[in-house]
Amino acid sequence: MEGGDAIDLTDLVIGHYREGYGARVTAEALRRIQRRDLADGLVGGDGDGDAPRSSRALDDLGDDLGDDLSDDLGALPPAERFVARHRLALIQRVRAVPAILDRLEAAGVLTAEQVAVVVAGPTLQDQMRRLLATAPAWGRRGHRLFLQAMRCLHPYLMEDLEAGEGETSPKRD
Repeated sequence: MEGGDAIDLTDLVIGHYREGYGARVTAEALRRIQRRDLADGLVGGDGDGDAPRSSRALDDLGDDLGDDLSDDLGALPPAERFVARHRLALIQRVRAVPAILDRLEAAGVLTAEQVAVVVAGPTLQDQMRRLLATAPAWGRRGHRLFLQAMRCLHPYLMEDLEAGEGETSPKRD
């Protein structure tokens, strides 16, 4: 994990252990390095079974560890905030990466070179990571088009993610 950040570590832990057990493993590791405050925030400090609090707990842990990518999410426009907040779920659950790339390239959000770099990823998760790495350059229009493509290609995933957003969900166009 040399050179990895909090998001890379979270992806690795959840990819290997899944969310619930991954949270417990991470909490135990944090306790062993004397960071009980973070461990308790991740799984709850009641000590009975270490049940994970929520899928946001791992995201919150990244914030507590100084994850620069999550700083000031509230200052971002809604579509950009949505993509940043749900980065992990998008990486783990999106399967239509080639179709998303086609739509974003056709709309001029991505160049052919950017698409080639994304497609070079060996797995769908790696391709999605590479795609989301280009997100800061998309602007509002690009984020809006990305979310439109996601709603079309992965309606149930988007419904699930948007249900957790409540009032802060980006408007559908």
